[in-house]
Amino acid sequence: MGYALALTAVFFWSFNLIIASYFATSLQPFEIAFGRWFVAAFVLIPLAWNGLKRNYRLLLEHSWLIVALALTGIVWDNTLIYYAGRTASAVNMGLLDITGPIFMVLLSMIFYKMKIDWKQMLGLLTAVLGVMVIIVQGDFSRLAQVKFVRGDWLMLANTFCFAVYSLLQARRPEQISQTTLLAATVIVGLIIIYPFMITTVGIDGLRRLQWQDWAVFAYLGIFNSVISYLSWNTALNKIGSLKTGVIYYLLPLFAGAEAYFILHEKLYASQLVGGILIIGGIALVSFAQKKQAQ
Repeated sequence: MGYALALTAVFFWSFNLIIASYFATSLQPFEIAFGRWFVAAFVLIPLAWNGLKRNYRLLLEHSWLIVALALTGIVWDNTLIYYAGRTASAVNMGLLDITGPIFMVLLSMIFYKMKIDWKQMLGLLTAVLGVMVIIVQGDFSRLAQVKFVRGDWLMLANTFCFAVYSLLQARRPEQISQTTLLAATVIVGLIIIYPFMITTVGIDGLRRLQWQDWAVFAYLGIFNSVISYLSWNTALNKIGSLKTGVIYYLLPLFAGAEAYFILHEKLYASQLVGGILIIGGIALVSFAQKKQAQ
C-alpha cells in the first residue's frame, strides 16, 4: 500500500511538464503557490473540519511543527522551483532534483539513526545513475558543460526543503490524522504566502487571470497538492523515508512517457536504459534482506 501511495504522488507530480506546456501563461511564482493551495484548502478544510475542531489544542501545542511544515512544504517547496526556472537550465534543474531523496536519506541517518546496508546504498546510487542517464540523454559529456547560476542554488534549496518537509512527517502526533495536519499546514502556509503574492502580483494582476490559469490552479490544488501530498506523507509513515524517497526517481520516467503519449515528443533509447536502472535501483532498495528501522 505504501508503494502504491508513493507512486500516486510521483505520478501526479510528473504531469508538471504537461501543465507547463499546455496551460501555464505568465503566472508569477507566488501567484501559482497561492492559487494551488487556495484550491487545496477548499478541498481539505471540509474533510478535516471535525479533526481540526477536535484537535485544536493539540495543534496549538505543535504549532512549531505546523509552521515548519508550512514553510518547507507549502511556502518554499515548488515556489523556489518557479524562481529557479527563470535562470537555471532544464538539465541543471533535473540533475539537482536528484538531491531531494539523497537529502532525505542523509537527514534520516543523522537525526533518526536510520541504518542503510550496502544493497540499499547500491540501489539508491543505481536509481540516481538512471535519472542522470535520462537527463543527459546518455551523453555524459554534457556534464562538462554544466555551469551553475543563481537559479541552481534556488533549486538546491528547494530539494532540501522537500527533504526537511518529508522528514518532519515523523513528528506528527498519532492523534492527528494526515488530512487534519495537512489542512492546518495549508491554512498557515496561505497566511504566509498571501502578502508575498499581493506584493508581487497585485489586485489588478489577479483580475487578469484567464481560464487556463484557473485550470492550472485546479489541477495543482487537487492532484499535485491534496492527493499527492496526502499520498506521499502516508507512504513515508508506512514504508519509511528511504523506500519512499527512491520511488521519487520514477518521476522523470513518468514525465518522459507522458511527453511521448500526450505531447508526441521523441522517445530516446537513453530513457529506456535510464528507466531500467531506476527500476533496478528501486528493487534493490525495496527488497534488501536487512530490515531497516525507519
